[in-house]
Parts: sequence; C-alpha cells; structure tokens
Amino acid sequence: MESGIKLWMKRLSVFARYVGRSIRLLTINRDIFGFLIFLCIAIAFWFAQTFKDRTTASIDYELKMVNVPRNIIFTSEVPKNISVTLSGRGFSILQYVMQKTKRQIKVDYADLVKVGGVVTIDNYIWRKALSKELPADITFAAVTPSTVEIYYSHGDHKQVPVVFGGKIRTTEQHILCGLDIKPQYVDIYAPLPQFDTIQAVYTQPIVMNELADTLTMQVALQNITGVKMVPDSVSIQACVDLLTSKTLKVPIYCENIPTNKTLRTFPLMAEVSFQVSATMFNQIMPDNFIIVVDYKSIGASDTKCRLQTRQTPEGIYNLKVSPAMVDYVIEQEE
Repeated sequence: MESGIKLWMKRLSVFARYVGRSIRLLTINRDIFGFLIFLCIAIAFWFAQTFKDRTTASIDYELKMVNVPRNIIFTSEVPKNISVTLSGRGFSILQYVMQKTKRQIKVDYADLVKVGGVVTIDNYIWRKALSKELPADITFAAVTPSTVEIYYSHGDHKQVPVVFGGKIRTTEQHILCGLDIKPQYVDIYAPLPQFDTIQAVYTQPIVMNELADTLTMQVALQNITGVKMVPDSVSIQACVDLLTSKTLKVPIYCENIPTNKTLRTFPLMAEVSFQVSATMFNQIMPDNFIIVVDYKSIGASDTKCRLQTRQTPEGIYNLKVSPAMVDYVIEQEE
C-alpha cells in the first residue's frame, strides 16, 4: 500500500514540476509576445515617418539616344546605364519605383552640344530628359556620371593595316617563320581631327616566350580614344618551325680584277654553314650565295685575302664562312 502511495506521490511531484515549468514558459512567452507587438508598432511608425519625409534614392536608368542622323556613327562607347539620384517623399518614390517596370532616359541628339567630333551630355540635358519621365512630386538631384562625352563620325572611314604590337620568342631549337594576321586591314571610323593622322592600328602588346609550335590566337586591337575599329580584334597565327643546321660548298668568285691580270684562290670553294627552318631546308642551294675576293682590298704585302659575302638567301641564321681567309696567286697576262 505504501509503495502505491509513494508511486502516486512521485507522479504528483513530476506533474507539479511540469505545471511550474509551463507557467514560467507562459510568462516568458507573454513577455516576448508583448515585446514583438511593441516592436511591430515602432517599425510601423518608423516606416510611416520615413515615407512621409523627403528622402533620396539612387535608381539605374537605361540610356537611349533618339533622333540620331543615319550618317552619324558613335566611335566611342555610349554608356548603357546611368545612376540617377532622385529626391521626394518616400511614399512617392516607392510608388514610382513599384509602377515603372522599365526605367529609361531618352536623350535627343539634337539637344547635344557638338564640338570637334565630340557630343557632350551634361546636367542640363539630364534634367531636360528626366523632366519628361518623373512625376511632379519627384525631382532630379544628381546623375552619375554627371558629364558624358561621346566621339562621333559622319560615316567617314578608311582601311588601315594591322601591326602586331607584341613579342614572340621561341625556344633555341625553333624559329618564328612568320605571322599571319587576318584580316590584314580593318576599317576605322573617327572624327575628322583624328581621321588623317591614323595610318595603322596595333594589336594589344602580348608577350609569349618559349614557343615551340605553331599557335593561332585571337588578339584585340589597342583602343584609340574616339576611334571605332571594325573588326576590333584579329586572328594571328604564329608559324613556328624546327631550326636545323646545313652546310654547303660555294664557289669563290673574284671581282674588280684588271683586264691584264688573273686572280686564283686556294681553295677554289668555301664552306657556308647556317641554320634554317626545316620547311626551307631543301630550298637553300649553293647558287643562293655569292662569296667573293675583292682585288682592290688586297694589300701589296698581304699573303692571304679575306672572303666577303655579297649575297645570302632570306630565312637563314647564324651564317659562318670557312675559311675566312684564303691563299691567292695573281698572274700577269701578256
């Protein structure tokens, strides 16, 4: 019997503790609930006061140029968007932002100041354009950027060559055979003050080292303020070939010999050694070289005469002639 009473007492004690915790939690939750109500009321008053007072807001607008003559080409970048700071009552600005799904400023080309191939959009133009866009209770405060200068051309254009403005270095075992630029010429549009001064355009100054194989790359052209290039990038193929060594025997010729004399050299032929690309290896022949002895360069006491190179083919490197000096005999003819 006592065990049953003890069991009921334990259960009663557990229930009492549960009720106590529930009462404390209810008290805490009531405090939190009350706090949240007052917080919401404060926030509501703050929003009401904020939207009632005048405030500023920055809004992005799309810039659109209108009434541009067909023969006018803008040769510098026209900003796609501008940031406008507006001033007005909070409720008015919020309503304007919520209603306008697409915000756009239309600038009339006829209103712009044009000097020396440059049109200028300043605060006067922004204010005039925005006056057609904004409600009466919202005013224009500022624009970023405040002034925009755009270069233009009356459609005058010409073709100029493209010049590679970078540096390409190969490994010691390879050689740069050439650069293939496509297109070789581009059209440029520019204001008249610049038009005649531009004779060529240059690629970006890229630098490549240790190139060991032919490479094709797309390279942008260097920007020139106020100049539009079409296209504005070119394809460049750097042709790289393996460098090989070659040696040939070339006859030695004599020049400036008096009519009554004969000059003979020993040996009669010289060796020319050089490096050439593998592609051109079989194209280089002995008759591509002219090695001579100049009679006028021989002194009275000289026992040997120096060989001189009069002609070499294009595309060879590190040319060496052996021997550099040869024995000779001058014979007098009767």
